[in-house]
Amino acid sequence: MVKILSFGGGVNSTAIIALSLLGKIEPPDYIVFSDTGAEWPHTYQYIDYLEARGVRITYLTGGTYRVKKKNWETLIEYCQRKKIIPSMFKRWCSRDWKTNPVDLFRGGSEYLIGIDYGEAHRAERKHSKGVEFPLIDLRMTREDCKKVIRDVGWIIPRKSGCFICPYQSRRDWNNLKSRHPELYQIASELEGQSRVTFVNGITLDEYTEGAEKQMFLDVVPLDQKCECYFD
Repeated sequence: MVKILSFGGGVNSTAIIALSLLGKIEPPDYIVFSDTGAEWPHTYQYIDYLEARGVRITYLTGGTYRVKKKNWETLIEYCQRKKIIPSMFKRWCSRDWKTNPVDLFRGGSEYLIGIDYGEAHRAERKHSKGVEFPLIDLRMTREDCKKVIRDVGWIIPRKSGCFICPYQSRRDWNNLKSRHPELYQIASELEGQSRVTFVNGITLDEYTEGAEKQMFLDVVPLDQKCECYFD
């Protein structure tokens, strides 16, 4: 049966590719990346890095609009048109821009998801027919995943995620503001037109006040806690 790896550009799904290269698991037939159009720049850069090393990645786009056979909109364009921002509670962004496109692509194929052994509780196996969790089966922790990536000679990716994810920490928003001001401006404008805020009634400008005076290391990962298990 055809195997589909849901690839998010982060440590766990990269480790699955590395395991297949080392002959420790059967390689997936397709490595699919569901592109929201709102990923952090380092995620796109890491995908370019893997492709330069021969990894073939299939891009999926459009979320709900691909499912409905309409023209593709990025998550940003959708939010701008609807005057909304992603919600912690309904999580429609994860469903429509991550889960749905991959489910549509895979059909009845087997589906590989990169959840490591330390988060095995997220797997929900009884509700996951046709889904495999190779990192859990191999009892691989996140540190084990980093090691296997190093074993194939690759650098370790930073945690993947959208730059408008409401689950981001203050450090993430500060990093966005200081390192990618043009993307921070997009997030701030979305917040302004939606009339709700990303962080508990506090505007991003209030939340990140003084960020330009703070120092942040390049290696700081996103501390995302949303249900996008495409890392």
